[in-house]
Amino acid sequence: MSGTGIKSVTGTPYWMSPEVINGEGYGRKADVWSVACTVVEMLTQKPPWAEYEAMAAIFKIATQPTKPFLPEGVSEAARDFVRQVFIEEKWRPTAENLLSHPFVQGGDCGGYPTAATNVATEGIIPLLPPM
Repeated sequence: MSGTGIKSVTGTPYWMSPEVINGEGYGRKADVWSVACTVVEMLTQKPPWAEYEAMAAIFKIATQPTKPFLPEGVSEAARDFVRQVFIEEKWRPTAENLLSHPFVQGGDCGGYPTAATNVATEGIIPLLPPM
């Protein structure tokens, strides 16, 4: 269910997908984009395009590839997750597809503890590893 359905432009600018900004029909894959923006924010403490004012960010999202800076130490699994999502909607994986991704499954996280591990051992989900 992508490229169809809702056509209104709503959302927080930094988490909006290109298809939402461009007023194209969009579906659940727009939400997948927003999840990846949240992952980037969890890894960097700011969403993609945060260095721009909201209107400039909207223009950038709609017209340029989103390739956020990820700090050293971020696992290849996390980098791959972000790369797979920040692409054209028709090629973007579904949420169901991403549930089997190593980043979600808790595979190689490059030293970052997984949510499942921390909930089980400490009862918390850290956003960033200790520095």
